[in-house]
Amino acid sequence: MSENKKKSMEHVREYDKSYFGKVLDHHELLGRYFPECLEKWMEARASLFKDPPEGALTQREKELICVAVEIAARKPNVAFHTKKALDEGATAKEIAEICGICILLAGMVSFVESGQNALKVAEEYAKELNSRKKPR
Repeated sequence: MSENKKKSMEHVREYDKSYFGKVLDHHELLGRYFPECLEKWMEARASLFKDPPEGALTQREKELICVAVEIAARKPNVAFHTKKALDEGATAKEIAEICGICILLAGMVSFVESGQNALKVAEEYAKELNSRKKPR
């Protein structure tokens, strides 16, 4: 691997660790062959997830949009953005409403294949967050 490709992959690994908490396996896989693609994706992603006033939407709003897109696309694993949305102040009720909108726009299959997973994660994670907040 060339020096430029090694540098690109290091940037991707640093970004992964800061945002996802770990280096993602699928990034390592593509990075062996095309790390520049990942680096450009990371730069685009970072530019879209800026807080106001640089970005127009809050992180909560952006994460809720991510959840909606993932549900409408029928992705089975929606836990990451669902948890990020709750970390940013969203509620299980808001995730449920997003599921309803996705049913309207993408069909009941979006709830069966993805939305129910998001809602289950939201319920469980909300309980976890609430238990962390309560003094023991």
